[in-house]
Amino acid sequence: MSNLIPSNRNALSPFSGFRDIEDRLSRIFNGFPMELDQPDNGWAPSVDLHETDDAYVIEADLPGVKKEDIHLTVVDELVTLKGVRNQNTEKKGDGYRRVERSYGSFQRAFRIPGGVESDKVSANYE
Repeated sequence: MSNLIPSNRNALSPFSGFRDIEDRLSRIFNGFPMELDQPDNGWAPSVDLHETDDAYVIEADLPGVKKEDIHLTVVDELVTLKGVRNQNTEKKGDGYRRVERSYGSFQRAFRIPGGVESDKVSANYE
């Protein structure tokens, strides 16, 4: 789970009014916040993103993914969650007839309108 604090770094920008209009139109037509198009790479974890009074919270289901294989980056308005789920090779030859769980790398990216104060981002792994 990650808490993302909105940034007011562009409050004095002459283009901030256009950013507000773009954000409002995105909420109307595309939902809010908007997930960026991602290439189809086999699997993507389920993610819930909600807004509290002072932060955005991202919760991702990452069963079988080790903490050290998860990377969260924040650049301006873009929050990217990426990682890898490796197939357990010890189970091969144990009579498996069907494997439905997906393995490999994943990436999810979300645009947070107004940006994120990266020094206030926190994450935990449960």
